[in-house]
Amino acid sequence: MKILVLGFSNIARRRALPALLDIPSTSAVDIASRHGVDAKELPGNWKGRLYDDYATALRESDADIVYISLINSLHATWAESALASGRHVIVDKPAMLSLAATERLLGLATSSGLCLAEATVFSFHEQFNQITGLLDDDTRVSRLITAFSFPPFASADFRNYPEFGGGALLDLGPYAAAASRLFFSEPPRNLVCHINSRHAETGVETAFSILAAYPGGGNYVGHFGFDTEYQNRLMAFGPGISVNLDRAFTTPPDMENLIELKQNNAARTIRVPGCDTFTGFFSYAVDCIEQRDWRALSDNMLQDAMFREQLRISANEEHK
Repeated sequence: MKILVLGFSNIARRRALPALLDIPSTSAVDIASRHGVDAKELPGNWKGRLYDDYATALRESDADIVYISLINSLHATWAESALASGRHVIVDKPAMLSLAATERLLGLATSSGLCLAEATVFSFHEQFNQITGLLDDDTRVSRLITAFSFPPFASADFRNYPEFGGGALLDLGPYAAAASRLFFSEPPRNLVCHINSRHAETGVETAFSILAAYPGGGNYVGHFGFDTEYQNRLMAFGPGISVNLDRAFTTPPDMENLIELKQNNAARTIRVPGCDTFTGFFSYAVDCIEQRDWRALSDNMLQDAMFREQLRISANEEHK
């Protein structure tokens, strides 16, 4: 399996490329970057071609899969071009800026017999397999509380600018959406989103809070933003179970994490070995493509886009 990376972002260089090269079926990884790539800085096991133009790369590379790691506002354009070239496509989160764009490009992918997936990778950590493995009809999560917030980005960062697809709703909304999908079997029947702060110069939202209610009595409270001291935590509880997890959304690959668990009033700690979420996600996605069964990836992408659309609609209504 050969992969073409469009855009050599920091996350692509540090996390995605090593993960892609770690997949046994990867024969080469081509890279296209308008800013240039120094081959000397690439991993020693890298094999592939370098391009300085995305269109040329799509035309000349013989890759089977295109991974897009560009600023958010360019995702849809180049995902459509990659699909039109006959390649499967994986896009950094947020894959698209709207539900309409997600539905349109998923439709294009389906009609072309191709996979289109969104790389929201945190849920591919073993700690979430451990947690969800504890749940059943009698032991279930009915309350979810999350907090993922950190200090502001540098002023020039694209996430501070709405024209580049910036803002907390797009940057951190995928985490909120995927957490909802992990713990509740249905979309929320009601979702309220409050914008907590905005960038002083660009006006883009820099933090938001949510309150979601689900069929069957489930509730989700979440706080997300880039305007506070660092916080990265998840708490899930319900009949017969309570779970606390620190570093829930960005667990370093070499970090042993701890799940603080209570079951029927008995407390214990589960130690989870280090786990590379990028390797886990890309291995799963490539396996789905090789097996030609990527329905779960498509469903997850659509469900998360619908959740983010609810966030945006609620935030806009509050702003009126």
